[in-house]
Amino acid sequence: MGAHGRGTADERLLIDDEDRGGCFDQASGFFMDILPGVLGALLALVIMVPLLYYPYQWSSDNGKHPEYSVAVAGFSGLDPARAAVDPTFDLTFRIKEPRKWSTACLERSTAVVSYRGARLASGPVPGFCGRNEDTTEVSSVMAWGVGVPVPQFARARLADELARGEAAVDVVLTGPVRFRINYVQTVIECKPRLGRGEASPPCLVREEVPTLPDDAARRQQLARKQLRLSPGVSSKIHP
Repeated sequence: MGAHGRGTADERLLIDDEDRGGCFDQASGFFMDILPGVLGALLALVIMVPLLYYPYQWSSDNGKHPEYSVAVAGFSGLDPARAAVDPTFDLTFRIKEPRKWSTACLERSTAVVSYRGARLASGPVPGFCGRNEDTTEVSSVMAWGVGVPVPQFARARLADELARGEAAVDVVLTGPVRFRINYVQTVIECKPRLGRGEASPPCLVREEVPTLPDDAARRQQLARKQLRLSPGVSSKIHP
């Protein structure tokens, strides 16, 4: 019976080992079955997190817009008593960017300073950008004019406004022409005061279709083409 008992115990151990081996095989098979799904879920998570995170961050910028402004740090040569003036303006351009995940840029452009419709000065403006919920500025941008005629009514109004400290000029920046759906260019219109050095109210920003210069050579070419296509003219030229 002792031998039979030992044999029975050995058989039990063998059966237990077989059961454990079978369970291990089942667990291993189950793990291998779900491994592709787990790896796929991890890969999808790695891809989706940036796709969801950045739009969420950018959504915090919705409803916020950059503000452009101009200040006249100094000016000279603007004498209302003279019919022709040689004005010089020291301008400061600012971009206030309230957004954290966006950037507002001012491309290299030309600034034109005028008063009551009379063009006084112009000068180049370097390109720069504003970002990170901050205000960026470029100073010492010069605009000038030489021998600029100013109408009498404008000089009288300018003298009165300068005496009261309420004179303001129009500063217009015209950017380069870009092609999107059509040819457009960005125009920024500002109205800073003279003599105070303070920033203007937020400038008006708009896009407009540029006016192409009148090309005389092109007009002549079209006229010749119309003459060639005209039946009456053709019959006279070639009877």
